[in-house]
Parts: sequence; C-alpha cells; structure tokens
Amino acid sequence: MLKSRLRTIRVKITFYSTTSKMRPNTANSFLELLFITLLIGSLLLLCPVRAAATNNVNVQSSNTLNKTDQLPVTIYYETLCSDSMVFITHQLYPSWLRHQKEMKLRLVPFGKAWIEEHPNEEPKYHCQHGPRECQLNILHGCILKKLPPKKAFSVVACLMKNFRTSFEQCMEGHESFQTSVVNCSQGQQGAKLFKEFANETDNVHRPLPFVPTIVADEPYDYYEQDDWLQHFDRKFMERYEAKFGVKL
Repeated sequence: MLKSRLRTIRVKITFYSTTSKMRPNTANSFLELLFITLLIGSLLLLCPVRAAATNNVNVQSSNTLNKTDQLPVTIYYETLCSDSMVFITHQLYPSWLRHQKEMKLRLVPFGKAWIEEHPNEEPKYHCQHGPRECQLNILHGCILKKLPPKKAFSVVACLMKNFRTSFEQCMEGHESFQTSVVNCSQGQQGAKLFKEFANETDNVHRPLPFVPTIVADEPYDYYEQDDWLQHFDRKFMERYEAKFGVKL
C-alpha cells in the first residue's frame, strides 16, 4: 500500500515539475511543492503508528496464548479426620505442588458437621469429632479467607500433617496475618463462613457419604471417590487432558 502511494507521489512530482516549467507563476509552483512535501510527511508519520498498533495486537495474542487453563478441584474435609489428614498430606498437597498452575483448588472445611438453629438463639455447631473440630474448621476457613491462596493452603497442609501441629507453628513466616485470622475465627465472620461451608457441602450430598470428598469440575460422583482418594495425581492429570487436550 505504501509503495503504491509513493509511486503515485513520484508521478505527481514529475508531472508538477514538468508543468511548472510551462507556468510563469512561480508562487503557484512553490505552493504545489509545499503541498507535496506535507503529503509525503503525513504518509511517513502513519507508518510507525500502524507498526505500534500491530505490536500491541501481537502482545495481547501472546498473553492469551500463554495463559494456563485451570481445572477446578474442590475438597470437602474435616480438620480432625484422620482420612482427611492422610489424603491432604500424601495425595493432594504433593500433587498441588506439581500442578498448582493447572489446578484451581478450593477447600471446604465442614464435612459431616451440622448447625442447629432455633429462633432467637445462637446457632449450635455439631461436628463428627467433637466441639474442638468445629473450632478448627472455622479457623481453617478464616485462614483460607485471610491469606493469599498459595500461602493459605501451605498453612492448612501444615496443620493437617498430624494431630500435634499447632496454629502458631504453621503460621511461621505469615505472622502478619495471625491477628486477623484469630479475630475472624472468634467473631461473626467465622460464623458466617461456617454457614456458607454448610450450605456448599449440603449442595454436594447431605450428609456426605465419606470424608474427604473430592469434586473435580463435574457433579459429585460417589463411585469415583475411591479412585480419587488413592490416585489423586493420576486422576487429576487424566481429567485435565480430557478437558483441555494437554498432557501434564
């Protein structure tokens, strides 16, 4: 396009230079040359603008192509459940470390708990492993709420190693969040989170047949739970490849 315009301009310049010899009015010739000069300058200024626009399109396309697809995975667990501890420690956390870019992980600490509610009374919490588990479920919920996702799951994984790990121990390196987490767990925000976890868990199955329960980007399937519990990493990679066509 630019070359054709320049050829046209050359023709015009030749025409004007030839006809100018035939015209006695030098003022008109000067104005014609000035017009041609301005026209060439305008065309040359358009070139870098178009190049810049093309570069912007390429950058946006590159960013879109480099975006990693994530497979949603939700884990419904209990904080004092030995099966939850074994699964998170030996199956989920190692797989997440390998595939955290491809995994959109959500943790829901409620399990087989239930909330007893009566008009004009404070709700009463009942958990499978006693009142202490209800407190820890709410604490985990506040950790997941207050910390950035990667830090939050690292703290939760630390707490789920065994029954003896302490909150203070697992919060090492994240002390700046400690006060907000404690305040959340002891106040209305923690109670609200626990109620949300109850509703979300009930939407899967009430009560859960087994804890932990894994839901990966599709409706809950009771018959696949054993395979997910025992071979989480393999199942995740298979489901990821089936959905996105990418082998991990």
